[in-house]
Amino acid sequence: MTRTPVFALALTALSLAACDDRPSADDTGPRPDAYVPPGVDASLDAAMVSNVDAPTVGPTSPLVDPMCVDGMYREALPDRTASIDDLVAGYTSADALTFVQGVLERRYPHGWTLVREGQTGFIDCVMTFLSDRSSAEAVLQSLGTVVHECGHVYDLELSSGPNNVYAIRADLMMTAAGGDATERGGMTFARSLLQGDAYQAMRPPCMPGQFRGCDGYADIYLDGSPTDGTFDSGDQGFNLLMEEVVQYSNSLVVGYAFPDRFSGGQSVSDRDGMLTFLWYMTRYLRLARTEHPSAYEHIVNGDGGRWRRLVLTIWGRAWLYLEATDGLPGLGIDDDALMPLATAPELVAEIELLRTAEGCP
Repeated sequence: MTRTPVFALALTALSLAACDDRPSADDTGPRPDAYVPPGVDASLDAAMVSNVDAPTVGPTSPLVDPMCVDGMYREALPDRTASIDDLVAGYTSADALTFVQGVLERRYPHGWTLVREGQTGFIDCVMTFLSDRSSAEAVLQSLGTVVHECGHVYDLELSSGPNNVYAIRADLMMTAAGGDATERGGMTFARSLLQGDAYQAMRPPCMPGQFRGCDGYADIYLDGSPTDGTFDSGDQGFNLLMEEVVQYSNSLVVGYAFPDRFSGGQSVSDRDGMLTFLWYMTRYLRLARTEHPSAYEHIVNGDGGRWRRLVLTIWGRAWLYLEATDGLPGLGIDDDALMPLATAPELVAEIELLRTAEGCP
């Protein structure tokens, strides 16, 4: 089973919400995030050690550094062995939300937090994105999309003015300021400029009716021009590129937690989305460093280094779940083709530059 990376309604609703950068009445400046830089008090470094009771694990990929923020990331993996058979057997379409709560609480509790809180935002994310409630199987097939989109709503509701908040896991929120494009009041540049870099030709945007061997995300996330006077998703800056990286990681967590969502032979793009957005993220860093020095300086050192630490944290989390889902059937469509793009040495080197700026050994 294939599906588009994101639904058009999600693009419209969330892009319009992200456009509204007006400070709220209770905007009191940047919120402190839970991260304590290495060397301050490593024993209390909340980005490294989860406070939940379940055993935690970290990434072991050679693409992370065990002595830096990314390699020191820890998270309790969802209990994908927890039975949901009784919930499936008792499913009724009239009580779909209770079903969503039940299955997520058993296997991915943070996912339920995102869904619960996302219902109270500018849209009801469950009503909007859970379109097929005909069966438990249909709801499970939409679960990754629901968690992803509710995560957007939750993060955007937490954010205000120039400050973006990212709910990474149950005990970790990170925040950073000034990350939008300059045309939208921030200090970075439109992500649509990635279409003009040296890497997009390696995986050109898909043509109508084309689904493999091409970039099916570009026309949704990298569209438009920041100078044409018309709002497009691609006008958004680094802050909302990172928002997508965070939510595609949540989609991948759902893929890990519910390997029984689909019957044999079906597949979804959970790994494709994660790898594509890591590719976008490192390409953005490279383009910033080589052509937009003021934006790069802000990402690396601005706002007390919060953007830098967010990138490293999400890089570690992404590889934790890319490792955990490696070999699981049905979670990728073209992920084998995307892997060498996302791990190109000159792009991975951009992460190493952030580690150097972080002061990692």
